[in-house]
Amino acid sequence: MAIASGVNEAFRELQAGRADRALALARSVASTHPAAARARLAEGIALRMLSRLKEAEEALGRASQLDARDHAIAYETGVVRQLRGDLDGALAQFERARELNPGFFAAQFSAGSLWLDRREWAVAAERFQAALQLQPRQPDAMRLLGRSLVSAGRHEEAEALFVHALARDPHDYTVLRTFGQYAASRGNFKRAATLFAEALRIRPDGDGLPIFIAQVELLLGHWDRAWKAYGQREPRRLLAQFMAERGGVYRVPTRAELAGREVCLIAEQGYGDVLFFLRWAPLVAEAGATLTFLGQKGIHSLVDRTGLFESLHEFGDPRAPGSAVPLLIGDLPAVFADRDPLSVPSLRIAPRPERLTHWRHLLGQAGPRPWIGVTWRAGLGPDQQPNGLYKAIPSDLLLTRLAPHAGTVVALQRAPMPGEIEAASHLLDRPLHDFSRMNDDLDDAIALVALLDRHVGVSNTNMHLAAAAGATADVLVPFPPEWRWRLEGDSPWFEGFRVHRQTVEGDWGPALASLVSAPAGNRFPA
Repeated sequence: MAIASGVNEAFRELQAGRADRALALARSVASTHPAAARARLAEGIALRMLSRLKEAEEALGRASQLDARDHAIAYETGVVRQLRGDLDGALAQFERARELNPGFFAAQFSAGSLWLDRREWAVAAERFQAALQLQPRQPDAMRLLGRSLVSAGRHEEAEALFVHALARDPHDYTVLRTFGQYAASRGNFKRAATLFAEALRIRPDGDGLPIFIAQVELLLGHWDRAWKAYGQREPRRLLAQFMAERGGVYRVPTRAELAGREVCLIAEQGYGDVLFFLRWAPLVAEAGATLTFLGQKGIHSLVDRTGLFESLHEFGDPRAPGSAVPLLIGDLPAVFADRDPLSVPSLRIAPRPERLTHWRHLLGQAGPRPWIGVTWRAGLGPDQQPNGLYKAIPSDLLLTRLAPHAGTVVALQRAPMPGEIEAASHLLDRPLHDFSRMNDDLDDAIALVALLDRHVGVSNTNMHLAAAAGATADVLVPFPPEWRWRLEGDSPWFEGFRVHRQTVEGDWGPALASLVSAPAGNRFPA
């Protein structure tokens, strides 16, 4: 097999995703032409695609020895080293690839991303600027350049980046969407809403745009526009598709259409969202409907104790009432659009007495009162869930600020990372007791948060449980805020909760200062 044709065929197989065939071809060429560096490059890429990373790095090492000036070999070596967790080695290879070929977009972008992770804002900005010179409309490069400039305090440059891009083409979907995300990150939610709306007009099927619009309009309190956009979320699209395939139609009923009907409220999203939206369920009952619930088994015990539902069912339960009017819980506010949503209170759900006894005993074993529960991380980021809301405060900042205060501190953090509890205990200068197992059962969780003398953390399911149990909390809200915590002040949806906000610049100092000065307590003020 000729070197060029064999290597080219191997790369065609790689582009088609057939790594096994590409590997066989590359090794065949390399066996007959040991000096063929590109054959070793193809071998390394194929091995990387097959997750055989150690072998991939060895193959790429042989390729580099054969041709040390090939930028693609350097770049692929960086990719493999990054996958193996060697970030220093990866960055060195990306930088080498960039130097060998300044016109190689992937090398400029990948180097910029790792410099950004290192918080080397100026260098990251340089790399992303170089990348955009090569691909002026590349959305991720534009977004990360904006982030780098903002982190470096170069806000005017960040603003100019998007303004100039939009001036070149006012109808550029990518620029409109990215500029909207930037505007939201800077707290200019009105501009963000306008940019997102224009992007959606240009591309009605724009992925995630309706939810971006809903999030900013909900923050602004533009309820009609917000619920209309929220109606285009994925769970609703999937339910409408499911019913259409079976000859049905999903339509949000009017209030008048509820009277005398059996209505099945269908859970969507996480437990916290279910609890939040179910605050509108009593209004459905008041409109004259009989209620059933369709949702995760784990929340049935709590939902049952509201006394609102005739029956509860899991997804796929053949006993679920087929004749009931289906209504996604996220559509409940739209049914009652004439009512001020800020005036709708949380459901009240009493913890089980035996769970209160159990957790009171465990708290007593952990140490003396006051009992303080903490959570520093919640949610899923965009890499795990589209439009995901990731909420976090560095645990070292939070625990250091709580350290001087007396009491027994328990971690409510779901899935703490290895070594995280031990490190936090060191910062507290006393044990941080790991109570994370309470998250496995909502009856345990609601009992525990009801018993705490103080509950401090980012927004998560436990905050909704606290509201249902009649307890309060100190909520640490990252910027931009989740819409349920509003733009400023405390949230009317969470009576008695004290909200402590990160600044638009990412500073947690004022929030932590207000946390310390706020009156402690886990009950509504008298």
